Amino acid sequence: MRRLFACIAVVLMCSAANPALASWWLVRSSGKCLVVDIEPTDKDKNVTKIGKDVYQSADQAERDAKGLCKDAKPPDQSAPKPR
Repeated sequence: MRRLFACIAVVLMCSAANPALASWWLVRSSGKCLVVDIEPTDKDKNVTKIGKDVYQSADQAERDAKGLCKDAKPPDQSAPKPR
């Protein structure tokens, strides 16, 4: 019985540890800010890494994106179009 509990505990610890090992990056591509789980490389010139070097969770990256990506606003659509 103890062996069963030990096996279950190991499985639960391993499954809970996987999200903690994930890394997240904040990138800007074509004027859009994205949170990605694959590290951007210098090969694609259309993608720019912004923010911290690496984030430990997607939530941290999303919070940082709200502040950093205010500059990339869509064009103002509130003005009436001329006829």
